[in-house]
Amino acid sequence: MKKPTVSVLMTIFNHQEYLKRSIKSIQIQTFNNWELIAIDNGSTDNSTKILKSIKESRIKKIFLKKNIGRTKCLNLGLKLSKGKFIAILDSDDIAMKGRLKEQIKYFTKFKKTWLLASNYKFIDEKNKISIKKNVYKKLKNNRKILFENHIAHSTVMFKRDLLKKIGIYPKEYTYAQDYAFYLKIYKKYKIDILNKYLVDIRINHKDSETFRSARSKLVLKEEFNLLIWRIRNFKYSIIEYTIFIFKILKNILKIFIYRIF
Repeated sequence: MKKPTVSVLMTIFNHQEYLKRSIKSIQIQTFNNWELIAIDNGSTDNSTKILKSIKESRIKKIFLKKNIGRTKCLNLGLKLSKGKFIAILDSDDIAMKGRLKEQIKYFTKFKKTWLLASNYKFIDEKNKISIKKNVYKKLKNNRKILFENHIAHSTVMFKRDLLKKIGIYPKEYTYAQDYAFYLKIYKKYKIDILNKYLVDIRINHKDSETFRSARSKLVLKEEFNLLIWRIRNFKYSIIEYTIFIFKILKNILKIFIYRIF
């Protein structure tokens, strides 16, 4: 069997309403040399049944008896993948037909790029577009990535060789593992944004990872840890330090309020 150029990682947990459409968006890609690593992370709805029913030789299906957490699940997918490039697509999001082709073309042209993301559109539970996010415009000044995560994980593709240089998703993060991963890359390697809308991102719904972790004490703790990590690992101007101090104080206030209520 021909070695895939792209390994698409999809972690699945209770997305029965969206899973088929998400997988279909990979099956109809204009770039054909891909594999989909689809990991059912202990789903308790019909996601397992749906995944088993899909017939496609390029899909590598893994079924976990219990949920091991998103970070461990992503790192398992990395271990199982064989592609030269690795792309992410959450099981409630939808890739545009030309997504893989456009990103591969960019990597071929710009050899120094190690991770490539794109613009995206938010869609609701009925697939209607609500907001367009122009990340390319937002991150023209790349240093903005140090202050806020504008990159949608489902738009990301990166070179497999990156794993030899910076390692896998940081195990100490269960919520902000994607942002922590980007920051590790940004410290030494080039991140670019493709100025095209290549993915529809499902806006927060009751079964989304973001919705489940919202207002969690763990989220606040991880945000605080990442703030400290960024201060220790990058040099800043006085203005930038002021912004960070404000963010730290804001984070402490959130933790304080969370403990009260």
